[in-house]
Amino acid sequence: MADLVINDVPEKQEKPKPWLTLREDIALLQGPRAYDGSPTWTLYDPAVHRYYRIGWLEFECLHRWNMGNAEQMASAIQRETPIEINVSDVEQFAEFLDKNQLAKPLGKESSGRFAYMRHAAKLGFWTWLLHNYLFMRIPLIKPDRYLQKALPLIDLFFHRRFLILLFLGICLALALVAQRWSEFSHSFLYSITPEGILATVGMMSLSKVVHELGHASAASHFGCRVPTMGMALLLGMPVLWTDVTDAWRLPRRSDRLIIDAAGMIAELTLAVLATILWTMLPDGPLRSGSYLLASSAWIITLGINLNQFMRFDGYYLISDSFDIPNMQDRSFALARWWLRESLFGFGIAPPENWPKRRQQLLNIYAYSIWIYRLILFTGIAWVVYYFFFKALGLALFAVEIGWFVILPIAKEVAVWRDLVAARGTPIRPRPAWLVPLVLLALLFIPWQSHLFVPGLFKAESEYTLYCIEPAQVQDVFVKEGDIVKANQILVKLSSPDLDYKIVTSQLKLDELTQRLASQSLELKLARNNPKDYEELQSTRAELTGFREVKEKLTIRATFPGRIRDLSEVLRPGEWLAKDEPLGIVESPTASVIAYVEEADLAKLKAGGVGRFYPEGGDLSPFSIKITSIDSTGTRELKVAELASNYGGGIAVRPDKEKEHHLIPEQGIYRVVMQTEATELTQSSTVRGRLSLSTVAESIAGRLMRLSVVVLVKESGW
Repeated sequence: MADLVINDVPEKQEKPKPWLTLREDIALLQGPRAYDGSPTWTLYDPAVHRYYRIGWLEFECLHRWNMGNAEQMASAIQRETPIEINVSDVEQFAEFLDKNQLAKPLGKESSGRFAYMRHAAKLGFWTWLLHNYLFMRIPLIKPDRYLQKALPLIDLFFHRRFLILLFLGICLALALVAQRWSEFSHSFLYSITPEGILATVGMMSLSKVVHELGHASAASHFGCRVPTMGMALLLGMPVLWTDVTDAWRLPRRSDRLIIDAAGMIAELTLAVLATILWTMLPDGPLRSGSYLLASSAWIITLGINLNQFMRFDGYYLISDSFDIPNMQDRSFALARWWLRESLFGFGIAPPENWPKRRQQLLNIYAYSIWIYRLILFTGIAWVVYYFFFKALGLALFAVEIGWFVILPIAKEVAVWRDLVAARGTPIRPRPAWLVPLVLLALLFIPWQSHLFVPGLFKAESEYTLYCIEPAQVQDVFVKEGDIVKANQILVKLSSPDLDYKIVTSQLKLDELTQRLASQSLELKLARNNPKDYEELQSTRAELTGFREVKEKLTIRATFPGRIRDLSEVLRPGEWLAKDEPLGIVESPTASVIAYVEEADLAKLKAGGVGRFYPEGGDLSPFSIKITSIDSTGTRELKVAELASNYGGGIAVRPDKEKEHHLIPEQGIYRVVMQTEATELTQSSTVRGRLSLSTVAESIAGRLMRLSVVVLVKESGW
């Protein structure tokens, strides 16, 4: 039997990947010390004007890059330095260099990849429009050469003497404003007028120019190049910006912190000067401009620029203070990893190894930003919806909610699905699941069985007493809080002028009556008969009117009730002006009036119950019962106590055609409720909150119902 010979066929070996060659134009700069004391370096790519922070390990890799082999580099670093390193660390750094195009392209594969990246970077029309609607930069000037010429003047502001003078100026400005605080605070009302808003926008623009010049001057002082200053459109709103990216080349962290704070310091200096000028100048346009400049600069500096949740000065200050470059993106990556591991336990290594305290700080920071942005972008979506016409408002609202809220959540859920599908073992329940389960339960389980609306507790009927003619008080028969009967005399007034008119009219009437009676006897008088008869009728009507007015000077109660808000001038002998209010008669029974939105109307019905919680604490909460619900919407809010103009909870706007008319911003319907204790226990109206019992409803159901109502209303169906 012949031997069976099997030839060994060598397996096809994978061709080793060629070693990367670094670009000659890449600069390596000394960086600041890291938070743990280790040295750092900065890579600068002049082609895209971008900086990359690297650590000690990456620096040692670059120092030995000419070895051309990852194993040899790792062995040399392990042998010659105290750094713990393996081959995968070197390969990851090589991937970083290749991904960010810091190495020379290698062959056809690199050229094809660059072509693909360039093609992928091209945006379609709608994507381009969306990105430019959200944020677009428009370069305006290149200020670097002008800043270099102004360096001798700029350097004067970077001495300790300037900071001392600024501190003294702040103390002086605060002291001067404190002495005239009432005038300063009340002048703010001018800012909300159309002219004031226009002037405020102009002053804010001036302060923002000074702000950006502060950043540019600080960067130039420390030897950094400022290539561009310009304007950016953030959600359609113009804001100024300055390119101070060169600050990354500074080795000292304190220098970068000064550049971060320079804009606010410049704006604060402007605010101090404007505040002091406001206290010194006489009334006029210049003083008004100083006030607007001071108030806007203070508000922008303290309220906006210090915001750490958006990429304003506050963010860069905290980022450089903790020495965490690109803090937002790194905290987001860590927070997403922590969330995935807490929910599913995939066992994936964290994106970066941080000390425990820093890891907690970054997680808290990331989740705080997400909550802040959810509230902010939802608010912006509502503002956009209300400020634009129907179709565009709804479209922009959908863009805001979809892009900033729904899309990030959908992407994260897609990552969860892929990771779960790639996992070999089934997912076991974890304690962290309780959090999303509770949130989902709160969102979808019907548990909201109460509707909270503003309400007003008041008498069912009330009548204000007026003095219909200038008169003198003769007698007062009641006092504050008295219970009166219907038609009971409350006050007697007298008017000598009215009495004189009555006597004069009576004499004239007697004369005319006598003249007409004798006309039949004398031909000359008979000729004036039609004229005298007409005058007789006029005098008789005039006399009747005077007597009716005199009768009304005896003021009576129109219905049984209680006296409230009795005028202090109601004393015998005192004179009263015409139409002067004298007091109020209110019925002894009380009711509660509230207004509900159209979307909540279907949840209420007559006979429903609830509870009224008065403001102020003078009256204890009590139960109420719905007696009637209006079937038509309220076009004019007549209960001024509930209007937003007077501190109430119903948003209204003044009617341009009719003075003192209040038009509700939303469709609202009046609901009248009766208290269980029908006797009025409070001598004035009381504003409060109503908790009305309704059919249980989930938050998701309510949001869906409100969305349908808005769509139907705005679409004109």
